[in-house]
Amino acid sequence: MHAVIELITGTAILVLSPVTVSNFFVALAHREQAIGSHQFIADFLLHLARADLQGQHFAGIYLVAVGFINLGLAIGLLTRKLWSFPAALAALALLMAYQLYRYTHTHAIALIALAIFDAGVWLLIWHEYRMLRSGTAWNQPPAKTSVVIN
Repeated sequence: MHAVIELITGTAILVLSPVTVSNFFVALAHREQAIGSHQFIADFLLHLARADLQGQHFAGIYLVAVGFINLGLAIGLLTRKLWSFPAALAALALLMAYQLYRYTHTHAIALIALAIFDAGVWLLIWHEYRMLRSGTAWNQPPAKTSVVIN
């Protein structure tokens, strides 16, 4: 579902005009202010509304590209294709490296949070890959053992 949401969001960002996107974030900010949310949320949404066209195109292309990659990898992981595990690990490692690189230019704390989240996902994929390669799959029934009661 995450990959599909990325594809839909990226496509919407590329198709919609910058004014429409900006107006959407301004409307969300006003809604957040009206319901009494933290000012931080409204300020963040207003910051997004002021984003330039180049940033909008980058975000759209980024989300579409990552969405396609995630969709292919998710299908491979769900079907337990061995090739998909190293591919997913490599893709996540590259994504984390890029997030940290972008952080050096933008100083957006969200990039650090995303990198930490992706590191957790990377560890889960690595763990399942090791389990699958060793023959200990999660969906296999436990080995039958006999219990001797004295």
